[in-house]
Amino acid sequence: MSGAEIIDVTFVDADTGEAFLKLKYPARQVPTSEVTLGKDHWLVVEATPSAGALRLVLRKVQYVDPATILFSLPTVADVIPEEVTEGGLGEALRLHEDDWLQLELVPREVVHRAAGDLDAVKAVLAQEREGLGFKRLHLRKGLAAPFAARELRLDSLRALFGAERPVAYSSGSQPLKDCFAFPLPSGASLYGQASDGRVVGLGLTARDDRALGRLDRLTLIDWCAGEVYEATHG
Repeated sequence: MSGAEIIDVTFVDADTGEAFLKLKYPARQVPTSEVTLGKDHWLVVEATPSAGALRLVLRKVQYVDPATILFSLPTVADVIPEEVTEGGLGEALRLHEDDWLQLELVPREVVHRAAGDLDAVKAVLAQEREGLGFKRLHLRKGLAAPFAARELRLDSLRALFGAERPVAYSSGSQPLKDCFAFPLPSGASLYGQASDGRVVGLGLTARDDRALGRLDRLTLIDWCAGEVYEATHG
């Protein structure tokens, strides 16, 4: 096919299957991956050549106004665990990335450090709700390293709750680094992350007052509700 050859190009809408335009192109100018037609931008998803002709199946690029995008949650954690490249999943606890420590357990003496983040979440709940979502979310940064001044050992959790399982993201194929999960009789799980056997972050997949009552001087923060719950011992 010489560069001067003229090709009859038929454009077909991939979503409807209908041919909507025919044009003649010099062979060297035939679009191969994308094309702009009028004000619309299209991607080539299939090309079928024949003698002196070409059938191009196109899909229109849809542009979304960022201002119309809603968040499903009012807040997420600033830092989440990374996946590791080795290690078995077994019966791993599966979590969506955005669900990390949404029900967070922290030492009672550091709860005051959560005040700024809690106020920000409450503002999102009160002012940014639209339908089932939120026009913006709050990225939590104010309660980093909650166990820095209070040691909680992973061995202590094993003594209370038995053997742990790994944790993985819902869409992941590898476990999360240094993370653990303990299934609870209620169906919830206690989970978190440790470093050198020392817990650095701890949470629940669902509120479980019995489990909370077994953990000495820990407080539950429900970040998505902007609420704090104290343990009831008994």
